[in-house]
This record gives sequence, structure tokens and C-alpha cells, in this order.
Amino acid sequence: MNVFISADIEGIGGVMDAMHQEPGNPAYKLACEWMTGEVNAAVEGAIQGGAGRVVVKDSHNTGMNIDLAKLHPAAELISGWGPLRSMVEGIDETFDALFLIGYHARGMTLGATLAHMWSSHVLDLRINGQPVGEAAWAAAFAGHFNVPVAMITGDDKLIAQVTQELPPGFLHVQTKTGMAFHAARMRPIPIVREEIRQTAARAMAQIKTLSPYKPALPATITLRFRHWEGLDACAAVPTVERLSVDTFQFRAADFIEAQKGFATLHRLARPA
Repeated sequence: MNVFISADIEGIGGVMDAMHQEPGNPAYKLACEWMTGEVNAAVEGAIQGGAGRVVVKDSHNTGMNIDLAKLHPAAELISGWGPLRSMVEGIDETFDALFLIGYHARGMTLGATLAHMWSSHVLDLRINGQPVGEAAWAAAFAGHFNVPVAMITGDDKLIAQVTQELPPGFLHVQTKTGMAFHAARMRPIPIVREEIRQTAARAMAQIKTLSPYKPALPATITLRFRHWEGLDACAAVPTVERLSVDTFQFRAADFIEAQKGFATLHRLARPA
């Protein structure tokens, strides 16, 4: 069995402030070590559960947060960003399961630690009218290749959301309890890592019972941005409809096309 792991940083235990997210900040180095530790626990558990191949996609900021020399020696690492800019780019039909490590709740989630969506200037993202965050969006991309989500880790607010958004059966580990955007009650790091290792091993045993996340197609994708200035370029994209000053919508035949459309609008909408 082959496992694909996508790792973000905001949902990692110990992380709770912008200084943990920003390369160059002394606290960022520590956050990267915590991130690598949780990923390694997931890799170890997957291998113990029978995984023959594990690929890790570094999915925070520049995609260069995990030190390859410190990554579990049984795992391959995807650093940086591919042309589709997906947090699970590199996944395909050869994988049996997806683990989402260190993910966070979607933007505007009360009490969630560092809740946001894609560089914080996407306020709302919907698939067929249903709000989703980065975790469900990644799951939909994986679902295009019939790969189910088997495990998710992050704060309690994330776990509550993905339980509503995704097909049932995946396992989860709560790394902390969100209190505010820049506050959380942290669980002990050794306990969290051991729980991730054990949960990953258990998740491997139930992969064949899981269903991939496959929203109805063609899918209607709706994006609302934090700002409204300078969004005229988004309205100029063929097949994109401007619903309001800050909100756009398009239809996608599948989730590769959806990711292309999202990545295009996201780049065009970035503040100057």
C-alpha cells in the first residue's frame, strides 16, 4: 500500500502565532522541527501499518519547511510547488490513502488557531454551495484519483469541520484546542506524536473501507476574497462569473480543472 502525506504547519502542536509561520523568524525554525516530528510519526505509523511507499508533500508557504535530512528515511519528499499549486500535487492512482497532517480550520472560524485559507486573502470557498477549507479542497483533488482521506490532524475546530465535510471513517488526532486566532491549549508533544503514530498504523488497517471525497460534477466553485480592490483581472477570465464586488464563480468538469481555475483566480487576486 502507498500513502501520500500532505503537511501544513498551522495545525501542528505548539504552533499558534504568525511568528511560527514566517521563514526567517527564530520561532519558525522551531515550528518546522515540530512539523517534521509529527510528519515522521505519521510516516512511522504508516510503515508499521503496512505501507510500502510513503511520499510527503510539504504544503506550507514556500513548500520548503521540512529538512530532508531530518525526514524519516523511508519517506520521499516533494518540496516547493508544482504548476497546479495543489497541496496534494503529486498524488495519483497509485496511492491508497491520504494523510493530512497539521491542517487548520477554514477562514472566519471562531476560536480556531490561525484559521485561514490560502495566504489569508480567500475568505470563503464553496463546492456546490457547501463551504470547505484547505483540507476538504485537498481531499477533493485526491478524490479525482479515487484516493480517500485516512487520517487528519489539527486543532479541535478543524476536526469538527472535516467531520461534517468529508465521507466518514477517517481517523483523526487533535493536536491542540483552539482558543482564539493567536491562542491554543497545547497537548504535550510526545503524547501527540505517539498518538499520531498509533493512529496512522490503525488507519492503514481500514483503508479498504473508506470512500474518496467526490463532490458532484460538474462542480460549481465559488470564491470570496478578503479585499475587493484590483479584482477586475479575475472577472476577465473566460467562464468566470462575477457574483459581487468580491465574489466569483465558475464551473469545473473535474477537480483538476477546479484546481486550475482556483489557482488562476487566487494568483490574479493577490493584493499588490
